[in-house]
Amino acid sequence: MTQRNWRVLIADDDPAICTLIDTVLRKGPYEMVVCNDAESALVTINRDAPFDIIICDFMLPGISGLDLIERIRSNEKTRRVPILMVSGHTNYAMDGRAKNAGANLFLNKPFTISQLRTAVNQLLTDSSVG
Repeated sequence: MTQRNWRVLIADDDPAICTLIDTVLRKGPYEMVVCNDAESALVTINRDAPFDIIICDFMLPGISGLDLIERIRSNEKTRRVPILMVSGHTNYAMDGRAKNAGANLFLNKPFTISQLRTAVNQLLTDSSVG
């Protein structure tokens, strides 16, 4: 039986974070697509094959990460895709704002490799159960 690759969309304008996420997940059964802003993420999400998880930053050029999540949730085709929001903002209300917008999980930057792997595995496990 062939192992399935999980499709991951990363929406973050910080090249270091994109590289970190890509490097960590590349060691697993993941196929990554990186977008540096919300507009290109929306185009990619609508154009490409379905994604299994979306990782997005709060602060993106143009449309914010919260707006991106709301647009993903309002689209019938993408409303159930698990979303992990990441942010360098240390405001504790950020977790609630992300979840109110529709994020499944929230990680503060800087996060550890272990925290990232745990969050991604949790979201993929939760989504494959339902």
